[in-house]
Amino acid sequence: MAGKKQVVELVALQCSVCKRRNYTTEKNRRNLQEKLEFNKYCPFDRKHTLHKETKIK
Repeated sequence: MAGKKQVVELVALQCSVCKRRNYTTEKNRRNLQEKLEFNKYCPFDRKHTLHKETKIK
């Protein structure tokens, strides 16, 4: 049996500089169809960088 797709899905935020997934967050698929982008702190680069949405494996 195939399950229904959830309205709220978990996504990871990947640093655009070091390419590591530093954060996870929830995304409402009904309200936001585009990919999320945030300026967040990267502990590996020790500065604020752009983090983009990726899928959680």
